[in-house]
Formats: sequence, structure tokens, C-alpha cells
Amino acid sequence: MAFELPSRGFVFWPVGTGDSTTIIIKENEIVMQVDLHHLAKADDDDTPHTAIVDELVRLLPKKNGKPYLSVFALTHPDKDHVLGFSELLKKVQIGEIWHTPRIFQEYKCDLCDDAVKFKEEVERRREATIKAAGDPKAGDRVRVIGHDIAAEDEAYKTFPEEWHSYPGDSITSLDGTDYSDVFEAFVHAPFKEDIAAERNDTSLALQITLHCGDQVAKALLFGDREYPTTKQIFDVTKEHKRDEYVEWNILLAPHHCSKCVMYWKDDPEGEETYKSDIMEEFEEAGLDVRYVVVSADSDFSDKEGKNPPHLKARNRYEELVESGNFLCTHEYPSVDSPEPIKFEISENGLELVKSTTDKAQKAARTTVAVAAARGGEAPPTRQVGFGKFFEK
Repeated sequence: MAFELPSRGFVFWPVGTGDSTTIIIKENEIVMQVDLHHLAKADDDDTPHTAIVDELVRLLPKKNGKPYLSVFALTHPDKDHVLGFSELLKKVQIGEIWHTPRIFQEYKCDLCDDAVKFKEEVERRREATIKAAGDPKAGDRVRVIGHDIAAEDEAYKTFPEEWHSYPGDSITSLDGTDYSDVFEAFVHAPFKEDIAAERNDTSLALQITLHCGDQVAKALLFGDREYPTTKQIFDVTKEHKRDEYVEWNILLAPHHCSKCVMYWKDDPEGEETYKSDIMEEFEEAGLDVRYVVVSADSDFSDKEGKNPPHLKARNRYEELVESGNFLCTHEYPSVDSPEPIKFEISENGLELVKSTTDKAQKAARTTVAVAAARGGEAPPTRQVGFGKFFEK
């Protein structure tokens, strides 16, 4: 049985150590893609990686006979977040694109070919949006998110303010239509001071909320942010008394389960220490139904130089959720036969939609056996309090 999208919900694809998240807002009509990691080797039958562009072409709703993606959002222009964009642009019509200003400020790092194509496309859309006096048609729409020093450039001075969003803003319009009854994207970052930071720390950070009647599902997507800027998100949100915007049912582990989210050197010449405060923040913001998702290959290790994904980070995230609610895209339902992780929000609440295929059931049993063989690496249930979080 071929995989199908939920009627409303989230899909996290097995695409190696890279991000590809699909958000379904309205069945057969409004779909949003956050980041893309399409690997050429995924076209081979014997690889566990999903050919994400091919799947989107198959699954997206059609307009005028062509697959249609309402919104594509890029957290930051690293290769593992934008790979395959050129192919996507050829095969799929994209109504609206969201990006951060950093795409115009690559004076430190070279862009990969797909990031260059992305930059060219958003520049084309910028010009079209200006020419349309802020009312561009589908296929020309572009939203800039963050404080943009490029606005000082002549080409940006007349860019319409209604297509510019900032930290603290909520976005409920998608591809020219308001969906505030079912969708909200709250912008956490990039902050103004992020503009000249390392590329990971300029990542677009969002809380995505989906509604279905009285039921609500919240997901945190923080890109590749590390400890200082992740902690800053919580600090700023609480300072403005908007704690509901860091709540989560689904946490996509930042930077593919990098230990740099909770292990950090305050002094570049000093020793790395465990930052229990950030895990306390995640714990307090987690709702009753909660899952941690890691978008990475299943090669967790604590060896020197192996990060991400990191085994120490995995162990910390596993402490946040009930047993079985830590989900790696290349372990679900098994390492040998990974499938997309699919969440659906309905009038019954948020549900992890499990595959019913024989292949998946057999794979799930294999995963249970593998987990047992790991011994005590993962706690059997979520820990209460933070006694285990404090480490000298």
C-alpha cells in the first residue's frame, strides 16, 4: 500500500541526516513544505532514503494538471535543508516561498547549487512582488522573515511591508488566503542580532499550530539552532509572557539531534558543559501528548567528531517523552525499512498514524528487538523532574 498524506497533520520523511517536513493544512488543497533534502541515491531501490521530490510530485494536489505546493519555507540555506530545490521547482508549482534574509548575505559561506537556485527564485519573486504593488499572483509570492539588512539595498527599498514578517509575528495567510481557523505559524527567530551570525544560528524558527474543531496540535521547528539561540527563544518568549508559543506536542530535535543544543562551551577555550536549563525549558513547554522527532540516519554515537546525530543528545531527548515517543526517521518502524512518520490531527486529537502493512508490522517487531538489545541506553518511561538532568 502506497503512503498517503494525512487529511491534516505533519509528515517527517526519512531523507538521511537532513530536514524535510510536510504540513497538510487542508486535504487535497493546502500543503506546506519546510526544508528539502532530496538525495540522488534515494532513487535506488535498495536505499532506505525517500526520494522526497518524487513523493511530493505523487502526493501533492494538482492545479492545471501540475502538482501544487502552497508554501515552501527554507529555514536556512545549508545543503541538507535545500538539496533538490532545483528539481522541485521544475516539477512542482510553488505558490509562495518563505525565507530569511540570510540568503542574501552569504559573504562568509558559499552556497550550494540548489541554494543558488533558491536565491535566484526568491529574487525573481521579490521583483514580481514589487512590480505587483504587494499583490503578486500565485507562483510569484515571497515572504521575507527577519530583520533584513538587505533592505538598505536599492533593490529592496520598495519591497511591500505586508510581505515582511518579524519575530513575534503570527502568520495565518497561506498563498493569498487566510486560514486562521485551522493554521498559525508563530515566528520565533531569526533575531535581529542573528544577521551576521553563523548560518545555523540564523535559522528560521517556528511554532506551527494546526486546529481541528476543539483539538490543537503544536510543533516546534527550530532548524539548526544550537544552545545559545535556542535558549534565547525561550527567554524572549517568556519575557513577553507568550509562553503558549513554546508549547509543543511535536518537537523536531534541532540540528538533527546535535548535542550542541544542550552541551556547550561558554568560553571557546573552556570545557563543554551540560546545560540543564534548556532541557527544563523543553520539559515545561511539553504538552501531555508529546513526541520528539529526529530527522537523521540511525547512526547515533558519542565518538569524537560524530555530531549530529549524537547519542548523548538522544538520551536527553528520550527523558522528555514516554517510552516509544522518541522517533528517528530512520528507525521508524525499523532501521531496515523506514517509513515516513505521519501525525494526524482530528476531532479525536493528535495521533501517530501507524502503518498497517505486513512489512511495517514485521519491521516494528525488529525495532522492539533492537531496542531491547540496546540495554539501558533509553529510559523505560519519561522521567519526572530533573534529577537525571544535572550532570557535573
